[in-house]
Amino acid sequence: METRHIIILAGLIFISHQLLHAQIYPEQYLQQALENNPGLQAQHKDWEASQQQEDITGTLPDPSLSAGFFTPPMERLMGSQWANVELMQMFPWPGTLGKQKSATEKMSESQYHQYRDERNRLYMEMTRLWVEIYRKEQELKIIERHKEILKAREDIIYTRYEAGQQSSGLTLDIYRLEIQLSNLDNREEKIREEHRALAESFNILSGREPAETIETPDTLTVFTPEHYDTPPDTESFASNPQLNRAQAVAEAAEIQQEVSRFKTRPMLGLGLQYSYFAPGEAAMGQMDGGHMVMPMVSVSLPVFGKKNKATQQQSRLLAEAAHYRHNSRMDALQTQWTQLRAKTMNLQRDHEFYQRQIDITRKTRELIINAYASGDEGFDELLRIQDQLLDLEWRMLENQINQNLARAEMDLLLARNIFE
Repeated sequence: METRHIIILAGLIFISHQLLHAQIYPEQYLQQALENNPGLQAQHKDWEASQQQEDITGTLPDPSLSAGFFTPPMERLMGSQWANVELMQMFPWPGTLGKQKSATEKMSESQYHQYRDERNRLYMEMTRLWVEIYRKEQELKIIERHKEILKAREDIIYTRYEAGQQSSGLTLDIYRLEIQLSNLDNREEKIREEHRALAESFNILSGREPAETIETPDTLTVFTPEHYDTPPDTESFASNPQLNRAQAVAEAAEIQQEVSRFKTRPMLGLGLQYSYFAPGEAAMGQMDGGHMVMPMVSVSLPVFGKKNKATQQQSRLLAEAAHYRHNSRMDALQTQWTQLRAKTMNLQRDHEFYQRQIDITRKTRELIINAYASGDEGFDELLRIQDQLLDLEWRMLENQINQNLARAEMDLLLARNIFE
């Protein structure tokens, strides 16, 4: 089965598993992105190309063939020599080819992990766009709900002024209501334009037509950070492609260190030399000609000690640098995790705070509505409390979005829910 088909099958298995667990991610669109996103496909081709290098480095160097023709022929004892052909094959120090192939396999593995990282980042970007699309749809619902509430306030205005109060007050409150509705209409149009741009961007990434409809849930789950309480360690990030890539590069550098040691040793060459002799002149004592085959041996002489020492020192330093990069990547992952963990905790606190504020504000609004109807409060106060409630609902939605995005980033660090 081709590698591409294996990856697609693994993706389908993963999607089925994650749908059972009601994850927030838009898995149904990711499969299309895997097949159609050009950036991801280019990265996959790079990986496939790196696999071909294994067959290049694991084989003997090309043999050399040289031929010479004598015009006129060279007079020899055996006769007149017309041609001389040499074939030579060089053999590296035993074990060199195997180590070179192993190093190449590790570099190919690092290329695969780079592809995984690109794929996971595409997934994260699609998740971000998908959640932002959900946000815009919810914002439109919030605005529509508040517009209906404000339109219903018109009845309260007329009820208040039925007792014969000044008509100028009625007109002023109606104008205030219309201004508020106009502001909401303007905001609604802007959000619709933002939603259209986000949807088109999402569809382009997933390889769909720009105008296709995108499904989002009625509500997103607000996740608590308890299931991330375990302190991160090496095992926690075992599937992280960036860490895997750094590890593969470090292992390749270790093997390359051995290869450089082998390359400072002699190479053996084995070959054959063939010569053709035409019959010579008997009067000159020449023989009747014939064919001559002579085995040949050659040996490379790595006599430049300074160069050899520098080669080994260079490979050792590169191996040490690769290990430091691996450790640095681990430190960076743990730092990012710690920051995201703190962020999710604060978001959870804000969520509880906003919920309490919304409950209190709704109760306050009911009191102000009754006070306005009886003439004890002005319409400005009623609009102000409605604006405050709108702002709180806006903040609650943003908090919900940020919680889900933070969770997606934590999953990205662990390579969790992303085909592994």
